[in-house]
Amino acid sequence: MKKKNVTDARAIAMYLSRIMTDESLQRIGLEFGGRDHSTVIYSHEKISNELKTNVKLQEEIKKVYTIVLFEKSNSVFK
Repeated sequence: MKKKNVTDARAIAMYLSRIMTDESLQRIGLEFGGRDHSTVIYSHEKISNELKTNVKLQEEIKKVYTIVLFEKSNSVFK
């Protein structure tokens, strides 16, 4: 079960990286341990599809998204 949790967390992080940055697929994959760009595409599609029906995932991603935006905006003022 631990491997699935790590894999799911990585997929969510890749999804957020894709929607919150202008980085290339290759660069995002590189930052996640040298993953291939196709892994980033797969993760984005997987999470996008799951978000259509999974309310809990929607809420969790919204929380993380909000935290990241808050931290990013605060770092501008430091």
